[in-house]
Amino acid sequence: MRHTRLELTPSASGGFPLFIESIGHHEDQEKLVRPDGFTHFHWLQTYEGEGEFIIADKSYRLTKGSGVLLYPGVAHTYYAVTEQWCTQYITFGGSDVETILRTLNMQQSAYFSWEEQSPLHMTITNIIEKLINVNNELYYSSYDASADLYFFFMQLKQHGQMNNRTSIQRHIVLLQPVLDWLEIQYADPDVGLEQMATVLQLTPRQMNTLFQTAFHVSPYAYLIRLRLRKSKEMLLHERELTITQIASRVGFRDVSHFVASFRKQMELTPEKFRLMN
Repeated sequence: MRHTRLELTPSASGGFPLFIESIGHHEDQEKLVRPDGFTHFHWLQTYEGEGEFIIADKSYRLTKGSGVLLYPGVAHTYYAVTEQWCTQYITFGGSDVETILRTLNMQQSAYFSWEEQSPLHMTITNIIEKLINVNNELYYSSYDASADLYFFFMQLKQHGQMNNRTSIQRHIVLLQPVLDWLEIQYADPDVGLEQMATVLQLTPRQMNTLFQTAFHVSPYAYLIRLRLRKSKEMLLHERELTITQIASRVGFRDVSHFVASFRKQMELTPEKFRLMN
């Protein structure tokens, strides 16, 4: 795969919230200077070797396990700093691409890095191989391309460290001791922030920051969601239990609090949930 450039047909972009305009693998990346930027969104990552990427008067060294997300029209320059610089790229667009990127907190051009063992490194390779296999009578539709691009964004969100910030995956690893502990202790109505923070040997404020970054909820909200998930399992598989008994068994002191929390998340009461399943 010395120099592979694959372009999707124009019909691939029609009406799709996300579409791949082109995707490629360049074994020997040449220098590129774009004072007016690029017409589509652009992702470039290093596969082997090293390159220098300049954007907005900032310079980034693109080593293996790093890449840059570029918004359209952003001036940039990149070139090899090793004898050979192997890169991979995607250019893309779509009616909802900006909304999706904003939701993932990728609302501007940014540098990303990831750990060596991350599956992110092979994501583009896997898409390219799917496209190459079209010649082997495997059908790859524009729906497939849109889904694969969205999956790439999810991989980038989970494993990528944007502008050298810690990745969500790393936050989850740091939280894992208390997540495991809650799986055992969720039914205890006395479980509180102090106990949870003690498990992690952090302050409640530090723990709250980790939860907000990893799950976009507070530790207490995470605990409530866990209790509600356990309650749904009981509603379905332990039908002899009353709603009051289930509320108590998943850690709610008050059945009315349980019913209100359940209705807020599921938009129906526990009784109706049980009847519908």
